Amino acid sequence: MTFTITHQSGNARVGKLKTAHGIIETPFFMPAATKATGKYLTTDDYQKAGVKALISNALILSFKPGIETVQKLSGLHNFMNFKGIIFTDCGGFQMSRTMFQTKSKKGLHFRNPFDNSSVVITPQKIMNIELTLGSDVAMMLDDMSGYGVSKEEARMAMENTHRWGKESLQWHQKLKNDSKHSKQLLFGIVQGNFYPDLREESAKFINSLDFDGIAIGGVAIGESKEEMYAAVDAALPFITKDKPRYVMGVGSPEELLELIGRGIDCFDSVYPTQNARHCTLFTATGRIYIDGLKYQHDFTSIDKKCKCHTCKNFTKAYLHHLTKIKEPAAKRLMSIHNLYFVLQLIEKAKKNIKTGTFTEFKDGFLRKWNSNKKEN
Repeated sequence: MTFTITHQSGNARVGKLKTAHGIIETPFFMPAATKATGKYLTTDDYQKAGVKALISNALILSFKPGIETVQKLSGLHNFMNFKGIIFTDCGGFQMSRTMFQTKSKKGLHFRNPFDNSSVVITPQKIMNIELTLGSDVAMMLDDMSGYGVSKEEARMAMENTHRWGKESLQWHQKLKNDSKHSKQLLFGIVQGNFYPDLREESAKFINSLDFDGIAIGGVAIGESKEEMYAAVDAALPFITKDKPRYVMGVGSPEELLELIGRGIDCFDSVYPTQNARHCTLFTATGRIYIDGLKYQHDFTSIDKKCKCHTCKNFTKAYLHHLTKIKEPAAKRLMSIHNLYFVLQLIEKAKKNIKTGTFTEFKDGFLRKWNSNKKEN
C-alpha cells in the first residue's frame, strides 16, 4: 500500500504516503518551485523552513533547462539539490499563460518562450518528460477550463481530461516497465469547472481509473471561496477515501484548514510566498502589511511565537526598511516567514487531528484570523 490513514477527526485525517524518496505524513503543503526554484528562495531555504515536499512544472522544465540536462544528473532531486519529495505538474495550468496557443483532442499546444518553437504536449510526451525528470509523483495531462466558461466548454475540457487520463495511465505504465527502475506514482485530476454535475461525473470517472492518488484541479482560478468549496464538495463523495486526495493551487491559511476538515491530504500554492512578496505577512491574529508607516519604528519580530529564520533574526522595522528601499532580500526574508507559518499551521492541524480536537482548533484559529480583516 502506498497510502494509509493513521488518524481521523471527523473528516480530517492524518496519513502516510510512501514514495521513492521516503514516507511523508499527510496532510502536507508544497511550495511551488515551478522552474526548479522558488522566487527569491532556494532549496536550502525550503529545507531549513521544514519543507518536506515541493512541486515543479514538468512542461516548463522541458523547455529550460531541458530534460536531457536534468537526466545527466540522474534526475530533478540532484539537479536542484532537494532531498525531499518532488511532485511534477503536467503543465495544464499553463493554459492560463501567454505560452498557451490552442488545444486539440491530441493534446495541448504551446509556444516555447525560450526559442519560440511550437510544442504539442500529449499524454505520451508528458509521461516521458515526468519519468525522465524522476519526480516522486507525476500528474496526468489534463485540460483545465477557465473560470466563467460555458457548460459546453467545461464539458469538452472534461472529456479531454478523461481521455488523456486513460492515455496517461497506459503510457506511464508502459514507460515505467521499459525503464525497469522507476517507482514514480501517478495522480489523476478531476475537472468539471464549477458545474456540480460535471464535477460529480468527472470524479466518478477519474476515481474508476487505477491512479495512485486523486487531485481536484481547476480551482483557485479566480472564483470565490464559496464556489471553490462547492466544486470540491461536489467531487469529494465520489473519490475513494483509500487514496491521497489533493486540491491543487490552494494555500491560504483559512482554505487549508477548511479543506483539511473535508478530508484533503495535500496542497500546493504560490499563495504564502506571493503574499510575502507583496508585503503581506501572516500571524496568528491575522495579516499585517509591513510596508505600512506604523512599522517604521517597530523593533519587535513579525510574530513573537514564531521560530522561523526571519523572526529569530530581524525586526519589523528592518523588514519595513528593506521594503522601502526595494531591497530583494526583503522578499526572501518575508517569504521564509509566510512559508514557515503555513507549514507550522499544518503541523498543528495534524496534532489536533491525532488528539481528536481538530474542529475546535480550526474554529479557534479562524476566529482569531478573521477577527480583524484590516491592519493588525
